[in-house]
Amino acid sequence: MKILLISGKASWFMNKFNNDEVAIAFDEYRKRGVIDHDWESWASLFTLEAKYVEHFLGEFRGREQISQWIVSTMEQYPNISMWMEWWAIEGDKVALYIWNNLPDPTGKGKRYGFPNTTYLRYAGNGLWDYEEDFYNPADAERVWKEWFNDGGRIDTPADNTLRGIEDWAPEVPDIVIPREEVEEEFRKYVRRGETAVQTGDWSPWADQFTEDARYYEHHYGKFHGRSAIKEWITSTMGPFPQMTFPVDHYVIDGNRVIALVPNCLPDPTGSGADYSFNVHVILHYAGNGQWSYEEDVYNPNEAESVVSSWVKAGGSIS
Repeated sequence: MKILLISGKASWFMNKFNNDEVAIAFDEYRKRGVIDHDWESWASLFTLEAKYVEHFLGEFRGREQISQWIVSTMEQYPNISMWMEWWAIEGDKVALYIWNNLPDPTGKGKRYGFPNTTYLRYAGNGLWDYEEDFYNPADAERVWKEWFNDGGRIDTPADNTLRGIEDWAPEVPDIVIPREEVEEEFRKYVRRGETAVQTGDWSPWADQFTEDARYYEHHYGKFHGRSAIKEWITSTMGPFPQMTFPVDHYVIDGNRVIALVPNCLPDPTGSGADYSFNVHVILHYAGNGQWSYEEDVYNPNEAESVVSSWVKAGGSIS
């Protein structure tokens, strides 16, 4: 058992399953869903009591409910093809990045697609007991609207040759760095965020990015360069000095770190009510204590709802 203290709480990485077992189970998960689109068979890979959180379409509990939802939903979208750009396995957790692509109705090579990230938890015996999907519904709506406007139709056949959109995100730095260094620098990244919350000064946090770093925040947009990142994070976090970011868990894959980070506001009533929303964070480590890329994936509508409820309960925006 390995115990890590992240943001003031202990995280237990109990490696009950070896990576080979999880990888075999994940290959089957990917084959039945992404490759074969056999959604009823795919749903059978969840435990009877599994939980599925789709941050736009809702929460589904139990294999039967998951099966009913995924089969009925995917029947409406026979023209979507899927492609997994990457995935990372650590312990019982899998993080992945997947593209949802629509075929080009113009014949000119135009791309229509949007990504989502997913966190999966393995339960043994080839089954999964938890899935959580992250994306901005506005991205999906924009892509669908543009596709229909350009002549796309539900009966347009899927194009399984489609991959990710070029230059959506930079490549992970291709340098050999010990895992221990990546993990320690991620801990520093977390601590710098905690310090920024306490002091209100986000400059030291922004200074850990390279001069030419890229940052994609799925609501606020794309920022290029350390100075742009610093300006944005300072103005954005200023109204929320009470917000904290306790890391739930993270997965390290080479120089890529994928973390599930709840964004939490304190309960103004003292009743123990939860005012938080989950964000899937992707980081690229460039060496020398600096990060060259961050991507924050979440549903902004969910964030807005949480903040609104918090204000109604007595929370105050600075």
